Amino acid sequence: MIELTAGNAAIRVDPADGGRLTSLRVGDAELLGSGGAGPSGLDRIMYGSFLMAPFVGRLEGARFTFAGREWTVPANLAPHALHGLVFDRPWTVDGAAAIDIELDERWPFGGTVRQEFELTPDALTVRATVTNERRAMPAIVGFHPWFTRRIDGGPELAYRFEPGLRYVCDEDGIPQHLSASTGPRPWDDSFTAVASSPVLHWPTLDLTVASAAGHWIVCETKADAVCVEPLSGPVNGLNTHHYQLVEPGAPLRFSMTLHWTVRQPTDRKTP
Repeated sequence: MIELTAGNAAIRVDPADGGRLTSLRVGDAELLGSGGAGPSGLDRIMYGSFLMAPFVGRLEGARFTFAGREWTVPANLAPHALHGLVFDRPWTVDGAAAIDIELDERWPFGGTVRQEFELTPDALTVRATVTNERRAMPAIVGFHPWFTRRIDGGPELAYRFEPGLRYVCDEDGIPQHLSASTGPRPWDDSFTAVASSPVLHWPTLDLTVASAAGHWIVCETKADAVCVEPLSGPVNGLNTHHYQLVEPGAPLRFSMTLHWTVRQPTDRKTP
């Protein structure tokens, strides 16, 4: 277990549980939560904050083409693959604030994924790096944080998310085309052309999700938590060829910074 503190902030990372950030506390407030039960065999995607790699969201048919041939990965949400290949395996601790994992036989190219955690009194930065020093491969990564709707049973959070375009999906959740309409609520959708960094508001705390992401997923369909997920590329991007080419000397680097501001209670004068 990795545990870091800075000021009144603290995090806990469990390498054995898919390299997951299991806790982010600011004072007495736990900011991460759970979306409840997941699809059969996929409960691990429903809590904390984990990394999706080397693809994000759904991969149509659990297959893709690269370098002139077709490749397959296991269909953990048959007939599709979901959320990559590193959230369901143990990672290795490397020092006080970093973890690594080798992509296993489910990924035909090999390669390594690394996460580094940097905590300050008012921010957490998680940096992900995908490398392959033996051959070229496609890759997309994304962070999947579940934020609790209520801190200590208090009022529900609100948040600002300003997408420019929404991916319209088929009934299996595979993006088909872009629309300027933000679509019906509640969202469980992917977006691009986001105007500014999303901001979550609890009664006593504001949190900004900052990233160079060009794509985002927002899931607000669960009773107890919401997801605001920055992605380095789009859902099903291995099939639409919107990925980064990772090869010797050319890693994929991607990060997310959660920055919070604690709101002080309004001073009241005694009459």
